[in-house]
Amino acid sequence: MTTDEEALIDFVRYTGVIDALILRKGLSLAAKPPALCLLADACEKVGSAIPDHYAEIMRWSAAVSPDSIAWRGNLLCGLAYNSDGIELSPNAGTTLYHTYVVHQELFTGLGF
Repeated sequence: MTTDEEALIDFVRYTGVIDALILRKGLSLAAKPPALCLLADACEKVGSAIPDHYAEIMRWSAAVSPDSIAWRGNLLCGLAYNSDGIELSPNAGTTLYHTYVVHQELFTGLGF
């Protein structure tokens, strides 16, 4: 992984709740490529080190997606929901950006 990718993962880990704008501003990233694409690329690199877990996460990601499409970023974080169970996203009309919450495993480990 590059130093920038490590910084991205650390930022996500210690911020906890993120969206594209938080990533871009927090890490002073350019608008292109999109910050969530950079996160997804970093997740794929992490996933190559834990292929069985990564494959399981990608199956889960496709299963929870309305379009049955896995998002590589789901390795580190998943969509956030409000207390009514509505996702925090432009699709739901609740936020301007898709909002993600870091998975607990980033703090507790995967048992490796």
